[in-house]
This record gives sequence, structure tokens and C-alpha cells, in this order.
Amino acid sequence: MNNYIKIGIAGALGYGAYKLYKIYQLSENITYTPVGFKYNAGTIEVKMRLDNPINQSLKMRGIDGKLYTAKSVIGTFRSGPFEINEGISYFTLSFKANVLSLGTELITALIFKTIPTISMDLIKKTQFMSTKETIELNPQKLD
Repeated sequence: MNNYIKIGIAGALGYGAYKLYKIYQLSENITYTPVGFKYNAGTIEVKMRLDNPINQSLKMRGIDGKLYTAKSVIGTFRSGPFEINEGISYFTLSFKANVLSLGTELITALIFKTIPTISMDLIKKTQFMSTKETIELNPQKLD
């Protein structure tokens, strides 16, 4: 094989690895913060604040998510493709509620007079890779 072809292939692979790293770095700098939480007709709505401190937009293939307690999954979410613009934006994740699990958690909380810890897993799918983030939701601190 010609040395020029080898150098060209190595350069292309290096550039591709660099671009993947920059996309990963950008996706890690974007922060998701829950600011509101409510139940509305079979859906659990979580209002989110999205902070993109980089002066660059990021195309996403979507977000998959689930809400769960220590005992069970209480809701699931799946979005379509979208683009994250620079700056601060707000959006709502509408989780399809698992009514049986949600009812069980509510009754248990009422009987034992406790507030269950709710966690949210988000699988953020960028153009070429996916990253997972776990966020603890504290209903007392949200709207």
C-alpha cells in the first residue's frame, strides 16, 4: 500500500476521533436540571432547565428516560430528534405513568408518612454515541 494512502487514512481516523471527542465533550458540558414536577391525567410532567454554556448547538437523536423509586419504575419517556441551541432553555418531559406502580408508591407513602425518593435516568443520544445521567428528584424542592 502506498505511504500517502496510509497517511491519509491515519489522518482521517484521527480527525474522526477528534470530532467524536468534541461531541462527547459538548454533551458533557450541557446540564439538565429539574425545576418542576406534577402529575397530570396519566402523565408525570417534569419541567427541566437546559444550560448550554458553549457557543455551539448540538443535534440530538433523542432522549430516553425513566422515573423510578427504590421499588419500581413509575414512568417512562422517549423523545424524537431535536437540536440543543446555545444558552438557557426550558422544556417539559412528559413521562407515561405506570399507574399500578405509582398507586402502590402513593399508598405506601401515605401509610408510612414518608416521601419516596424519586430518581430519573436520562439516556442522551447524540449523533454518534449515548450517555446516561441519573438525577435525583426531590419533590419538596420542586414547584
